[in-house]
Amino acid sequence: MKFSNPRSTSGEVKSFFAIFALVLLGAFGQGAFAQDIDPDELLRRVDDNLWSQTKIIEGRLIVDNGRRERTLQMQTWMEGVERSYSVYLNPPRERGVKMLKARSKLWMYTPRTDRKILIAGHMLRQSMMGSDLSYEDMMEDKMLSRNYKSSVEKFEEFEGVPCVVLLLTANDKTTTYQSRKLWIDPEKKTVLMEEMYAKSGKLLKNVHFKDYRPTGDRLFPKKMIFRDLLKENTKTTYEYDSIEFDAEIPAKYFSQSILKR
Repeated sequence: MKFSNPRSTSGEVKSFFAIFALVLLGAFGQGAFAQDIDPDELLRRVDDNLWSQTKIIEGRLIVDNGRRERTLQMQTWMEGVERSYSVYLNPPRERGVKMLKARSKLWMYTPRTDRKILIAGHMLRQSMMGSDLSYEDMMEDKMLSRNYKSSVEKFEEFEGVPCVVLLLTANDKTTTYQSRKLWIDPEKKTVLMEEMYAKSGKLLKNVHFKDYRPTGDRLFPKKMIFRDLLKENTKTTYEYDSIEFDAEIPAKYFSQSILKR
């Protein structure tokens, strides 16, 4: 929806805002306006939909660099915000590559060299496997409501859905993305688009969340499309084939000994 139209008459403008108010009432409930929306509560509800203490995920990372496309099949085990383990299943060239995150460190094992490499510090922000995601992006699973302060920036339609746009500001100056914007469907408590910004305010990446499907008592996107806006004509799509929330994961999955098994 666009708010500026020099050809609109005052009656058309009034009609437009009346319709928009009705849309907001339908989305947020009777009598709810911007000042009545609790952005922190809305963000918590979004987190409840996407986040759990543990996850087991099988999926495909489809990397499109503008010239060619390649697909990486992988399985990932995640626990909280500090521990995760991934193994690549296909293609044959990448089969057996493993990544283990423990706190702020990431270990990568490649069967061709039979070596494990420590990826830490600024190296975590480098492109993973030539994709639009950094190693940090792929291995993190933070609850946004715990790591950011939120406020309502505006209401805006996204792909035909009336959304609340939340502005998130990081609590910690060491956080990779110091601010984010989320386009949230307030009725379903789902994120449709996310933008990530540097401390300078420069837009670094965006993520498009698509094809939400019921998964237990929550809605989860089957597809997430990442774009690194410092690159040209690239995108990386992560498609989930299966996901299990709050699964029991043995401690051995987060031990360095698993890398050479």
